[in-house]
Amino acid sequence: MVLDVLARVATEGAHASVALDRALPTLPRPEDRSFATDVVYGTLRWAPAIDAALGARLRDPDALPARVRAALRAGTYERGVRGTPAHAAVHAWVEAIKRGRGPEAALAGLVNAVLRRVDLDDAERRGGAAAAVALPPALWRHLSAALGPEDAAASARAMLAPAPLWLTVLGDGAVAALEAEGAEVRPGPLPTSKSVRPRRPLAELSAFRDGLVQPQNPSSAAIVGALGDVHDRTVLDVGSGHGVKAAQLAAAGARVIAVEVDARRSEAGRRNLDRLGFEVRHVVADATEPLDGLPLVDAALLDAPCTGTGTLRGHPEIKQRWNDGDVRVAAARQGAMLRRVAERVRPGGRLVYAVCALGREEGEDVVVDFLAGAPDWRAVEVVLALPTRTAEVGARILPSVDGLDGFYVAALERAGVASDPDAAAHS
Repeated sequence: MVLDVLARVATEGAHASVALDRALPTLPRPEDRSFATDVVYGTLRWAPAIDAALGARLRDPDALPARVRAALRAGTYERGVRGTPAHAAVHAWVEAIKRGRGPEAALAGLVNAVLRRVDLDDAERRGGAAAAVALPPALWRHLSAALGPEDAAASARAMLAPAPLWLTVLGDGAVAALEAEGAEVRPGPLPTSKSVRPRRPLAELSAFRDGLVQPQNPSSAAIVGALGDVHDRTVLDVGSGHGVKAAQLAAAGARVIAVEVDARRSEAGRRNLDRLGFEVRHVVADATEPLDGLPLVDAALLDAPCTGTGTLRGHPEIKQRWNDGDVRVAAARQGAMLRRVAERVRPGGRLVYAVCALGREEGEDVVVDFLAGAPDWRAVEVVLALPTRTAEVGARILPSVDGLDGFYVAALERAGVASDPDAAAHS
């Protein structure tokens, strides 16, 4: 099963989380599901380093069948990172290839020979600083230019470590309900964030079914705080997705308009907010175009689509697909969205721009370009409940070994006198 998931990610462009979620039900034992999850995510996180090490033992790894290459990667991860004894790791993956289809089985001997000799120490010798922190060279240069080599390396290493299951508490009695069903609950870096180790799948827990908790990384949760007090204010949540931040805003007393370009994601957000028990207005619209149908609002949150380089821990397949062209396309879209969303914020209002990407192009460059053409807007200090690193404009949350994702955040205010919020809500 693991080899099929890894092969789908490599050859079909599948998301690891989606492919794994579909495959895990075929494994009846919890320990097998846990092992498969660790090997899939771990192999993908370490793939650039693993490939550099395998390159010392293989003449043309790209020519190998996808499942054979997956077995070599997974075996190297088990030996070099997970610490599985060599004989056990080699035997398991050789046997998996022996049971393979067509010419695949004939390569079991190659898998045996390579896995017995592969050494992750070869990664840095062959691939330099990028391979040492398991990044493709172009992505390493991109992050180094934005963060400096030291912070780029620390961030990349941090995202190699698995994160706990982070839950945001949105209802009373959540912790008690989780613990009553055997979950281990530990405090997170925010009062509403909890690190949870459940004994059963999350969807089966009453705290989830009853809308008391929502999966969310604390970095994502912290961004909402940059808007300040939103009680009794009308707030746009643009790029709302599954409605996670819309739920936070509604819980804080805001009147929320959730804007999402994808109708299916908007409907998924509607269902999720129904589960959580919050009333939110949902609008399907392309925020790169004028949003004339929406009212002027007191505040707006734009969590813009991005290349996701601050979330490599949870989306490690990004490492295999990232390129400069995608960054340029994302930055152009982000700039267009920022200009259109700003048009809907009343004088005196606030706009928070955020991306889960760490490069300058999708961060401060977008905001600086916007401010250059918007004399009635200014950047203000970003105040978050997590440690940040100051940027030219705005700030970054850097990925951490204890499970925080990376984000860029900017807080902007529009000049003018604040109007009555009720009037703004109906304008």
